[in-house]
Amino acid sequence: MIEPRDRPSTRSPRERRGAQARRAALAAVAALALLALQGCGAEGWEQDPGKRQGSGVNGRIEFSVASTTPLAVGANTFHVRLTWLDSRKPVQRIKLRVYSTMLGMRHESVHDAVEIEPGLYEVADVPFSMTGTYDMQFRALAASLVDEAEFSFEVY
Repeated sequence: MIEPRDRPSTRSPRERRGAQARRAALAAVAALALLALQGCGAEGWEQDPGKRQGSGVNGRIEFSVASTTPLAVGANTFHVRLTWLDSRKPVQRIKLRVYSTMLGMRHESVHDAVEIEPGLYEVADVPFSMTGTYDMQFRALAASLVDEAEFSFEVY
């Protein structure tokens, strides 16, 4: 009796080439998937320093934002220095509200900052629930909106 592995193939050379091509394509897809998974670990990526600075959209306030520790999944704290652009004096006794959003994932949070010294505000316990890009909107409010700025942060 002939064992199945000893039998000659009944496939044509064309069918064998097609099967080889499918196996090669599957191997390539598997390799790409493994590389993508390694990318999620952020190996080879630089840590986002968590510092941003820029003028508000209304051109009245300069926003200088800095994370107190390296950005990470979990609760994060930011210090925000607000300065009037015209006088370069600190923006004091104003309400600073921060909106954090991971676009496409519905991870959203709203925080009110606390003024810890003249012109310096602290935003505590901003949750980053997973790795990725978070957009944070900083709004300086008095009786109405005074100015606002938006920055993106990469969390790995």
